[in-house]
Amino acid sequence: MGSTCNICDFFVANLTKIYFVYGLAFFVTGIVVSLEATRHSRLQLAQTLPYLAGFGLLHGAHEWLEMFEKIGSGPVGAGARLFRLVVLITSFIPLVEFGLRLGALTGGERWRLARWIVLAIFFGGVGLIWFRWGSEGRQTWVPAIDAWSRYSLAIPGSVLAAIGLYGYASQVNNGKQGFPCNLQIVALAFLFYGIPGQAFVGTSILPPSTVVNSGLFLEMFHFPVQLLRTAMAIVVALFMGRGVRCFERERQRRVERLTEDRLEAQQRLTEEMAERRQLQRELLHRTVQAQEEERRYIARELHDETAQALTALSLGLGGAEEMVGQNPEETRTRLRELRGLVEDMMKKVNQLTTRLRPTMLDDLGLVPALITYADEVARHLPFAVDVEVTGQRRRLPSELETTLYRIAQESLTNVARHAKAKQARVHLHLGPKEASLKISDDGIGMSPERAREAAARGDGWGLAGIHERATLLGGDVRILSQPGAGTEIEARIPIPETAPAQEGKEA
Repeated sequence: MGSTCNICDFFVANLTKIYFVYGLAFFVTGIVVSLEATRHSRLQLAQTLPYLAGFGLLHGAHEWLEMFEKIGSGPVGAGARLFRLVVLITSFIPLVEFGLRLGALTGGERWRLARWIVLAIFFGGVGLIWFRWGSEGRQTWVPAIDAWSRYSLAIPGSVLAAIGLYGYASQVNNGKQGFPCNLQIVALAFLFYGIPGQAFVGTSILPPSTVVNSGLFLEMFHFPVQLLRTAMAIVVALFMGRGVRCFERERQRRVERLTEDRLEAQQRLTEEMAERRQLQRELLHRTVQAQEEERRYIARELHDETAQALTALSLGLGGAEEMVGQNPEETRTRLRELRGLVEDMMKKVNQLTTRLRPTMLDDLGLVPALITYADEVARHLPFAVDVEVTGQRRRLPSELETTLYRIAQESLTNVARHAKAKQARVHLHLGPKEASLKISDDGIGMSPERAREAAARGDGWGLAGIHERATLLGGDVRILSQPGAGTEIEARIPIPETAPAQEGKEA
């Protein structure tokens, strides 16, 4: 019995040191958790840490205030005790909020409703204490409210934190030791901190603290209840500090994922650049082929049509010259035939020059050129073409007009070759900052993915050329199509803010 009394006397004599370690443990918890709470994390637990940090810092400050009261030689003033009581109550509120928010992560929003129940019970109890003992002085009702705050806030807050931590650890546990195990130990420490740690309060007139108090605990277990709270605070500080390392591991994993994503993006960019270079080489090759084909066509036209017509014209003029004095009537007939030959030759030369570049595009602008080309397509091909122009009709920069005209030309050529359409529509919208050209048909449609793959291989050069023309001017091309539902090609190209004065006239 004597040895037991010696142990009790030892702990009582060193109670101020216990308070110091008690406050230090929770203060360290608050600092460590607050440092982690200020760092960005995608883990849901990080959203609750500021409340745990607030509890640790405030409750650690409260224990140090109580330690200074024990160190002082004189009686503690009522104002100092009231201030310490306010700090105590303020520290328990974030503990309750921490437990509720943590429970809401695993148990749903109904956990958050418990906040108002806990606060209603606390303030209701404070009101009853004030009504019953408020007139008897602070020495009476301050210890009673101290005990009630531990009953109604500390115990529920500790239990809620324990349940929330254990539930969250069970949810994120993937069979590995470490982070979930640390949180489960912290949950157990909070449970012991609340029950019995906060059940044995200081002696007051509030039942059951008149019997179940810190004196009874010392008598039963031969060490002060503050030592139990201190031990649990040390466990919380130690294992919560180890547990929050998960945020560092999470940040490392996120950095690794970002690095992998960056490498994958660089790889995709390299592949896209390689495909683009291949497409550009193919386009250059096809352009050279097209130029050579045009030259062969021009040479053939000049040789087969123009040169023969000029030869016939020369021979006809020679024959007319010989007959002019002998047979005037025959001469007039021959000259009329030669004039018809010249007119026919002029038409063919005009068709040749129009194919190379329509003069109407330079003289009158994009809109008349599109309408004229659509009429020509409708006359020679088995489908109708409607042209609609919206927005402010005006001349655009020459390069932009040429690009839009060639896109329409290539699109209608694709309709003629592949679509089997009965109707095609050209819609040109001239906005204040952007020109939009949309070509649609009611043909058999296609798969845009396959079309893009074919363009990448160089098989669908028409679409690739359309896309390349638009890209060179800072625009883009959108293709909407599916088999059996027609095709729509839309090119959107920005209009330069400054354009030459002659290009600002109405089209």
